[in-house]
Amino acid sequence: MSSFRKRLPTSQPKPPPATRINPHSAQLLVSTGVPSLDDVLGGGLPVGGVLLIEQDRQTGYSNTLLSYFASQAIAAGHKLCMVNADREIHLASQLPGWAGVSRGKPTESTGISADSVQDDSSDKMQIAWRYQNLPRVDGHSEPDSGPSPVSAADTPYCEKFDLSMRIPQAAIDSASIEVIDSDAISSTMASTGSDMYKCVLDKISALIDDGFSSLKPLPQNTERNILRIELQSLGSGFWRGSDPNAILKFLHGLRGLLRYSYAACVVSFPAYLYEEAGVRLPIVRRIEHLCDAVIELESFEGSYAAPSSIVARQIKGEAPASQEYHGFLHIHKLPRLNSLTASMGRLSILQTGGGSANNLAFRLRRKKFSIETYHLPIEGGVTERRVPAKEEPKSSSSSSSSRLPSGAGCGSTPGRKDPLEF
Repeated sequence: MSSFRKRLPTSQPKPPPATRINPHSAQLLVSTGVPSLDDVLGGGLPVGGVLLIEQDRQTGYSNTLLSYFASQAIAAGHKLCMVNADREIHLASQLPGWAGVSRGKPTESTGISADSVQDDSSDKMQIAWRYQNLPRVDGHSEPDSGPSPVSAADTPYCEKFDLSMRIPQAAIDSASIEVIDSDAISSTMASTGSDMYKCVLDKISALIDDGFSSLKPLPQNTERNILRIELQSLGSGFWRGSDPNAILKFLHGLRGLLRYSYAACVVSFPAYLYEEAGVRLPIVRRIEHLCDAVIELESFEGSYAAPSSIVARQIKGEAPASQEYHGFLHIHKLPRLNSLTASMGRLSILQTGGGSANNLAFRLRRKKFSIETYHLPIEGGVTERRVPAKEEPKSSSSSSSSRLPSGAGCGSTPGRKDPLEF
């Protein structure tokens, strides 16, 4: 009798909805809501990992990425935990709505009619038609980075969102959302007497123990789900700690909790507040070391140039590249969970090497946020004429040649007979 037994599909536990497996590290991945950002990270954000987004000064592009992350959690049916100590959270007015086929056409609760949604056929190439079959980084045609997500409800891995729309209120009411704002943190601090970082860490620990810990088995016939944690402007002036290293202790404890849980975290960090004379403090490097993936958004509007000069360049059109793109995306660290090397180089379309070798840039359109490979504009620009005007005078060389006699050849003297003529 053979000792080998056939493994039945029913004996394997089903993965959580809207997840996929990394084929190189066997790590469970979730989508950030932005397909191009998933591509840069190597297919998505690993479950149990922390993504750090370093904010730029005077801009809110990092809040756009966080809104994508929250909307993806609601669309996928994951539990969402939002922590913000700076301002109040209004989900109905901050989160973008989905425009995918799987979710149907926008309803009346979105405030925008279905006629205003443009068809995807406008994004097709009109000249380079032979490149239509190549892999694209968009909401529905993703690179072949592993098995497709398998779930009971067949939830798509990454929903297609529209920034011109807002998420329906009915979807927010039916979703599982835990909001931790400044009022909730202040009341907990008054009752327990601990600092703000300790209060937030205790609340996250309680959420993970409530069905998202990988160390505790679930009851029978209970499917696993994903907990998404969103921390906005961690380390800003509104976050009060007992000592200067409180943020380091918080990130160390947070990463220890996430390693043994079905949870993923995205943190926005105002790195520009930790600078002296334009040089970042050493604590920023330590914060980056405590996170699994680190990206930085460097917008053109948030540069050190004077605001008047930035507006003047945009009006005169002296910087066509800055008008097409809104800033650079710098990759400081890539996730390497269960692996010694990052899988980004093997699975990414935008990146072929480590770091920012391809000079990635981001742009914020009316309907979506995308990350693309930065390239210089066409020489001369699209608005500059490449042919001389009809009223322009001819050059001096052409005018001098027109005054020569018809009999004068190459090397001959005007007015004399050419010795080469027979």
